[in-house]
Amino acid sequence: MQESLHPELIFAEAAEAWVNSRTMSPGSRARYISPRTLSDLQQYIRALNRKFGPVPLNEIDIGLLREYPRERSATCGANKINQEMGALVRIMKRAGTWTHQLNECYERLQPQEADVARAMTPEEQKMFLQVASSREEWQFVYCYALLALATSASNCEMRGLRLGDINLYSKVLHIRREHAKNRYRIRTIPMHDEAVWAVTRLMERARGLGAVSPHHHLMPFRVTPISWDLDRPMSNSGIRKAWETVREAASVPWLRIHDLRHTAITRMAEAGVPIPVILSMAGHISTRMQQHYTSVSEFAKRRAVEAAFCGGNYMVSGGRLLRDDREQPQDTR
Repeated sequence: MQESLHPELIFAEAAEAWVNSRTMSPGSRARYISPRTLSDLQQYIRALNRKFGPVPLNEIDIGLLREYPRERSATCGANKINQEMGALVRIMKRAGTWTHQLNECYERLQPQEADVARAMTPEEQKMFLQVASSREEWQFVYCYALLALATSASNCEMRGLRLGDINLYSKVLHIRREHAKNRYRIRTIPMHDEAVWAVTRLMERARGLGAVSPHHHLMPFRVTPISWDLDRPMSNSGIRKAWETVREAASVPWLRIHDLRHTAITRMAEAGVPIPVILSMAGHISTRMQQHYTSVSEFAKRRAVEAAFCGGNYMVSGGRLLRDDREQPQDTR
């Protein structure tokens, strides 16, 4: 049974109590929400606390509800704001402070359909990896990017990897439910030699930080400059500073960490890898993105056919396919 929240609680305390009510004791296999959903809710609440943290729930009015999207839109899109506001509404409903008047006045932002992400060209990818590998302090970014490009794993999936998810003998990587976007993204990914090299370097780094157990994270959370929580995954900020430095040095200032996944899938499509094989590697892809990768794959096939028939062996004239003059029979008269 879910307990109600006191209307006079400040939002920060109410949010913490609400999240705690949605989780079970550590080690329990039963749960109300998945670890991925829990992580998302905690992220939403951290953002909401910056605006509503010290405000009692019964003092959150329509003015504040309208201010938040306006202020937040400077740093993120409509979909993220709607998700954060959705968490706020659920907490206020639990406390009984979401009134009929608020419900009538509050309006969600128009959802945004994401544009097709930009992938690095082969030349940009080569330059990025060369730059990342050029300095010792960038080696973590280099290994991270190399593994992501070789496996098509997303940022969340990469950060969620544990030592036990890696099988160097079989050369496979396991993406488990805990950090998969949905159940269709749970998969086992084969690794080629470059991926094995990169993940081995990351495992050596993790062991240097004290990771020894299969449940320890490959990229653990940094608590202080000299201490690490091996049972928590690295946050986005754990790689952000070095990432931004490398992408500027590689002349790809637009490159986001998640773009590595799109780049990896694009490389497979350009190589003519069938869509079912891409799905087995990358997991679930939206219908819109499947159509995009299919068009990339078809274009690659068309270029291959054109290269085969435009290499000087054949000529087309008058609707007929003619052999090269060099192969024409000699006139013996």
